[in-house]
Amino acid sequence: MVSIKDIVQGILITPGPVATNKATKHTKMSLVYITNQQFVDAAKELEQRNFGTLVHIRTKSPSKALPVFLKKTPEEAESALNMYPEFCNLEMYTKRYRKGSSKAISFQLRSKLVSMKLVPPEHFM
Repeated sequence: MVSIKDIVQGILITPGPVATNKATKHTKMSLVYITNQQFVDAAKELEQRNFGTLVHIRTKSPSKALPVFLKKTPEEAESALNMYPEFCNLEMYTKRYRKGSSKAISFQLRSKLVSMKLVPPEHFM
């Protein structure tokens, strides 16, 4: 069984400034079967600990919003990372944040995040 801590770690090491359930599943084999609700619960945990913000974005389906975790920059997240070193260290977080967004982040979602000014376009180049 996957723990919330495993999912939290997966979100933090998802490449780029944005994590979705689908993108997080690509970070560790143990996360392949996490549910949307498990992702949301872990993202809420991170939001409470000041690692970023959970938003819900509508893309294809107007009736269904996709949960998206917007990670703070490494500089903004440094104090949270220092408070919770069991989740991830600053070096790994910085490396993964700057790596560029996961290919699992769809073009529609990327466009929506940029148009809503939630993520600068250079993060998706």
